Amino acid sequence: MCFRITRVNSKRDVAAIIYKSIHRYTSCDTMGDLNDEGYTESMLNIILDEIDDIIIIHDSAHTVVWMNCAATEKFDTSLEEMIGNRCYALFGRSKKCDFCTVTSATRDDKSKNIRIIPKTGEHYECTTIPLSQNDEIKLVVQHLKKTD
Repeated sequence: MCFRITRVNSKRDVAAIIYKSIHRYTSCDTMGDLNDEGYTESMLNIILDEIDDIIIIHDSAHTVVWMNCAATEKFDTSLEEMIGNRCYALFGRSKKCDFCTVTSATRDDKSKNIRIIPKTGEHYECTTIPLSQNDEIKLVVQHLKKTD
């Protein structure tokens, strides 16, 4: 059973998601010890899965390593089917997108583009956020927000 928030517009929305997630899952004994690294990872997954915005995480070679429930629903796929595949395959492409900035981005670069979900034709504003280690991009977070 999931609750959904259409958009995360403020810190208050994020706080509400965290509170509801913690309340729901700490009342059961499924999460483990609060100091356990696995607990933190599980909690982060739960929080990101409760957001209706699409979140896709891939490496610098465009290989998908994680995506939230909103992404699997919009792209009509499962996480298991997408892990190991290229992010551009989600958009019906066989090679990286023409405007992709992943390979040329630095750790402080953020880019925004409009993306179209192939199966629905819906338009999303995509913010690409590179995450670097030792000046080398390791992961990229794509945050897709539905345009009005």
